[in-house]
Amino acid sequence: MTFEDIFKGIPGSADFITNMPKIWPFSLWQDVYAPFGALHLVGLALMGGAVILLNLRLMGAGLKEEPLPVLEKTLRPWLIAGLAIVLGTGIIIGVLNSDKLYKSVPFFIKMVSLLAAVIYSFGVTNAIAKNNGRTSTGVLAAAGVAFLLWLFALGVLGSDEISAPGLFHPLSAGYAILVIFGVRTRWLAAGAFALLFGGMFVMYWIVGFNTYEPVFDDISRWLTIIGAFVFAVLFGWEVYAGRAEPSTPTVKLIALFSVLMWVTVAAGGRWIGFAS
Repeated sequence: MTFEDIFKGIPGSADFITNMPKIWPFSLWQDVYAPFGALHLVGLALMGGAVILLNLRLMGAGLKEEPLPVLEKTLRPWLIAGLAIVLGTGIIIGVLNSDKLYKSVPFFIKMVSLLAAVIYSFGVTNAIAKNNGRTSTGVLAAAGVAFLLWLFALGVLGSDEISAPGLFHPLSAGYAILVIFGVRTRWLAAGAFALLFGGMFVMYWIVGFNTYEPVFDDISRWLTIIGAFVFAVLFGWEVYAGRAEPSTPTVKLIALFSVLMWVTVAAGGRWIGFAS
C-alpha cells in the first residue's frame, strides 16, 4: 500500500505530486539538499535519545534514581526539538522527492508508524511519566489508537515483498532490550536470537544471499514469526517475574511498544532506498 493507492481517485493528484519540487521555495533548495538530510539525522538522534531514556526508565532500567516526572520534564524539550527538526527537514526532503515517496511502500509505513509513535509518546508514555507511572482511561485509549495504527503499519510492512525483511529491525530492538536490560531472560534471549537469526544467516550464506527461491523466503518468514512469538514469551516472563522495579507490568509493556514503534519508523525510512 502507498499514498498513490489512497489518493489515485482524486483527479490531478499525481500531477500535483510530480510537480511539487518545482514549487517555490522548494525549487530553490535542490542544490542544498544534503544539509537538510544531515540535519534530519540530528533531529532523529535527539528524538531517539529522549525516547529511549524515558522508556527505559518506565521499564525500570536506565536512570532509575531520577524521579519519573523530573526525567520527563527534562527530556520533553529535547523530544519536541528533535521532532520539530525531523518534521521540518522531512517536509523539505519529502517535497524534493515527492514522486518517489508517493509511490513508496516503506514511506507509507514510515508515516503511519510516525503518527502512531507521536501519539504514543505524547499521549501515553509522557503522560504516564508525568503522573509518576500511573495510567488513566484517556492514556489507555490513546495507547489503543496508536497500537492499532502500529499494527496496521506492521501488516503493510510484512505484506510487501521488498520491505518485509524490515520486520527484523523492531524484532532485533526487542531482543536487544532483553539482552542488555533483562534479568531472568538475558541469556535465553541471546541464545534464541543467535539460534533463529544466526541460523537464517548461515542458511543464506550456504545457498547464496542473492537467491530468490521461494522456499528460502518461506523459511525466513517462519523464523521471523517464531522469533516474534519467542520474544513475546520471554518479555512477558521478564515483565511479570523479573526484578526491574518499581514499574508495573502494564507500564513496562507500554514502554516496550513505544520503543518498537519508533524503531518501526526508522525501519520504514531505512527501506525507502531499497524499494525504489
